Amino acid sequence: MKNLIKVALITIPLSLTYADSNVTGYDLLKNDPIFKHFQKMQSEMDKMFEEFHNNMFKEMKLTPALTANFSFSPDADLVDKGDKYVLKMNLAGMDKNSIKIDIKDNYLNIQAKSEDKKEEKNGDKVIFQERHLGVIQRGMTLPKDADGSKYKSDYKNGVLTITIPKNKKK
Repeated sequence: MKNLIKVALITIPLSLTYADSNVTGYDLLKNDPIFKHFQKMQSEMDKMFEEFHNNMFKEMKLTPALTANFSFSPDADLVDKGDKYVLKMNLAGMDKNSIKIDIKDNYLNIQAKSEDKKEEKNGDKVIFQERHLGVIQRGMTLPKDADGSKYKSDYKNGVLTITIPKNKKK
C-alpha cells in the first residue's frame, strides 16, 4: 500500500508539471524499464498473431474441390413496394448462369457459385486473398402474401434483384 501511495504522489506532480508543455506521456515513459518490457511483449504478441494469420492454412492444401463446399450468406434487402416485394442481394463476382432461385412454401432459397480463374503466372505469389470463391447460399421465409410462383429476377452489376408479386386479396 505504501508503494502505491508513493507512485501516486510521484505521478500526480509529473502529470501536472507537464500538462502545458509539449512533452507527452510516452516521452515520460519511453525509458521506463517496465514500459519497455510491455512494449517488447506487445511487439512479440503482434509478431505471433501475424505469423499465425499468415501460416494458419499453409499446411492445408485448399484445393478447389475442397473450397467448393464452403459457403457464406450474402447481404440482402427485402422491401415491400405495396403490390410486390423486391429483394436485392449482393452477388458480386458470381457467374450469372450459376444462380439458382427456388421458392417453395413461401421459402426462398438462392444459390450461386464463383470459380477461381487462375490469373497467376509461374513465379507469382499471392500475398493475401479476400475474395470469396466457391458457393454462396441464402434462404429466407417470405411474407405470407408473397406469390412465389410468379417471381421475376434480374442480375446486373453484381446485384441480384428478385421481384415477387403479392397475392391478390379476395
